[in-house]
Amino acid sequence: MSKVLITGANGFIGANIVRAALKKRYEVKAFVRKTSNLINLRDLDIDFAYGDLRDIKSISKAMDDCDFIIHAGAIYIFLPMWFWADPKKIQAIYDVNVWATNKLMKEAKEKGIKKVIFTSSESAVGMPSDGSLGDEKLYAKPKELPGHYKRSKYLGELIAQKWNKKGLTTCSILPTVPIGPYDIKPTPTGRIIRDFMNGKMPGFVDTRLNIVSVKDVAMAHVLAIKNGKGGERYIAGNKNMSFGDFLRLIADVAGKKAPIFMFPKILAKMFAFFDEFISCKIRHTDPQTPLESVAASEHYREFDCSKAWTELMMPRTNLYIAIREQIDWFYQNGYIKAK
Repeated sequence: MSKVLITGANGFIGANIVRAALKKRYEVKAFVRKTSNLINLRDLDIDFAYGDLRDIKSISKAMDDCDFIIHAGAIYIFLPMWFWADPKKIQAIYDVNVWATNKLMKEAKEKGIKKVIFTSSESAVGMPSDGSLGDEKLYAKPKELPGHYKRSKYLGELIAQKWNKKGLTTCSILPTVPIGPYDIKPTPTGRIIRDFMNGKMPGFVDTRLNIVSVKDVAMAHVLAIKNGKGGERYIAGNKNMSFGDFLRLIADVAGKKAPIFMFPKILAKMFAFFDEFISCKIRHTDPQTPLESVAASEHYREFDCSKAWTELMMPRTNLYIAIREQIDWFYQNGYIKAK
């Protein structure tokens, strides 16, 4: 039985990858920090390796007795591009998401790892100027990467491709907007569902995006071990829709009314700007409404995901089911008051 090392295994996508790998009968070793919240991995038949992605000795040791690596570990926070952002947090994003990725790939090649699957992001995809669907052929331009996290994932993917050319077989999975269980932080999309269920969403800023079940994203990673081609990238998505339609789908699942007030984008930007300033300079917390997310809503992010569907054989779960799973998980773990 082949063994796969999964970094970031306790996170939203990572915890679902662990379960997908077990479903496909891989042995799993989860690479996590000793201080990590491991509730997402409770009662699973897996091994653990403890360390930090910036500690190359710990990740190198974790590779022992493993055949494959799924590198899902990353710092996933949206920080402002303004002067008041904490420079230490900014540096940590690039240290973990870029520098450590390069070191991990180097160690993997030296250890004889058969393949590394890198978790990138749909943010690394460039959008056609004619407004058509994005696909794997285009790479994001600097102006399409408004935040440090998005830039770091783009750079991380370039590193994975560099090592593929050096003889380490790698491929990249680019999730769109995943929803589903084990969203422990929660993610920005998870916060939308949580706030909607708790009656804290008076309105919205409309845009267009691609939504996907996190379980399908996870399975795409695992299927890429056998089906993914070296040097290729795969957009792991499902359905293109407007944000308003997404909220109406949530409302339909939950039996509630969807918000109808659409905030003007300039008003949303102003709110996000002040939220970032107060959060970063006064409260010293991460912003609840990152300006990066609001700015991204100005540009439609819809994709042709057929490459992942056909080459990886990635499943496509009905979004109604994925939303129901996220709501149920939130309710069971105390994120929402009632279903």
